[in-house]
Amino acid sequence: MSTETALESLLERMNEGGDFPALSHTISELNKAVDNETSHSSVLTEIILRDVSLTNKLLRLVNAAHYGSFGGQPISTISRAVVILGLDAVRDAAVSLLLFEHLENHAQAHELMAEAVDSFFCGTLGRMLAASAGVRDGEEAFIGALFRNLGRLMARFHFYEETVRVAKIMAEENVSESVAARRVLGADYDQLGLTIARQWHFSPGILHAITPIGAEQPRGASSSHGRLQVVANLAQELHQTYARNLPPDQQLQAINALCKRFREVAKVSPESLAETVHKAAEAVRKEAHIIHADIKRSPLMQRLLRQGRPASEAVRQQAGEASEEVLREADAEQAGGGADPTTILAQGMQDLTSLILGEYQLSDVLKMVVEIFYRSGSFDRALVSTLDRGSQCLVGRVAFGPQAETLRHAFRIPLSFTPDVFHAALSKGQDILISDTTADNIRNRIPSWYAQNAGAHAFLLLPIVINGKSVAMLYADRQTGPLALPGQLLGLLKALRNQATLAIRQKL
Repeated sequence: MSTETALESLLERMNEGGDFPALSHTISELNKAVDNETSHSSVLTEIILRDVSLTNKLLRLVNAAHYGSFGGQPISTISRAVVILGLDAVRDAAVSLLLFEHLENHAQAHELMAEAVDSFFCGTLGRMLAASAGVRDGEEAFIGALFRNLGRLMARFHFYEETVRVAKIMAEENVSESVAARRVLGADYDQLGLTIARQWHFSPGILHAITPIGAEQPRGASSSHGRLQVVANLAQELHQTYARNLPPDQQLQAINALCKRFREVAKVSPESLAETVHKAAEAVRKEAHIIHADIKRSPLMQRLLRQGRPASEAVRQQAGEASEEVLREADAEQAGGGADPTTILAQGMQDLTSLILGEYQLSDVLKMVVEIFYRSGSFDRALVSTLDRGSQCLVGRVAFGPQAETLRHAFRIPLSFTPDVFHAALSKGQDILISDTTADNIRNRIPSWYAQNAGAHAFLLLPIVINGKSVAMLYADRQTGPLALPGQLLGLLKALRNQATLAIRQKL
């Protein structure tokens, strides 16, 4: 059987059951949203917001220490994360979280958690080694190093019994992992990883990064893709060197050999590599709870933390308990649907204020407001429409929620007189809450375009008025059932609208 046929067969088996097809679809969407030059950041944001668990984990991750400080103000919206970190960084974070969430859903998850933790460690090594190899984007280096082991990781989770046989052949016949894997699976782990990465539409840079360099000494990496490949492979080999748990003298020899091999393309020394390894282990310890990774499952992490931390066993135990407490709190928050709506809206208000106090684009402001409305959990869908001066209509610009694109395309509200609630809100600058669109006194005020294409049971309209004229409008709905908005909640929603109004006025 040829390698191509073997890889096709492996992918077919992975797609037969479980959540691998859904994982592939979501990661492909995220990668396409970033790589498509005509795509907008709202597309990426909308994909992430579909998954509440992913959204919450991502916001915790982007507020972690390695992303730096944001003026003391935590990021509370995906839109704000995109503005500060960029599309690539947010996509990379989301993809890594999706991978680890996928790995949690397998029967051998507890037994194989060491694989997940060590892959996260490898990615952290890549981030920390980036500068020494001339890679500017540390997060891209993180993803490259993390996914350098993609094939082995996915094989362990989807073909567990076969990987056990691979390890047995290696031990009994003293052959390489690549040779043993080809004998059992028909392809080696690197080939499987590259095949999956292509199916997931990873960028050429990441595909190049996860391609093995081989045993030869790397040549000078003149391209950004080449430097990224050096970092990913150096991180992987550094991880493997420490994972073997060699005696001290053999460990030193192995590190010296690694430095000699990569010295032309990365400014590293045995001392700097050792320091990087222990710093990366500490970073994994601090951040592992975000991805629900139990570092106690990894013998390598436990050994490195014991070596690198002079604290007493009692202190280490306390730190471990604290990390577990954070994880329990995160689980409780997720199970309970996250923070209450007023808290989300208040945090979103702070995010929005931080944005408009600096340089900003109006499109970013409007995306953020719509996201805050949607994430509050008070609505099924949220949308902003803005004035198209050519047609003198308000047209849908950004929407989040089920059938968001259908909703966005349906919104086209003429400023000329029409006897409906939308024109009433726009012409008078009046906030309108419709609690039941089927009520006798309301039904005739609902326009046909809305009833046919976007009809919801209840909705809220908040016009944005500049110099006495409506230039935009915020819309949010409940597709079924009543829409109850307590006074404090409604006040925060209107305050967000007022902030958006201020942002628009400052740009005029």
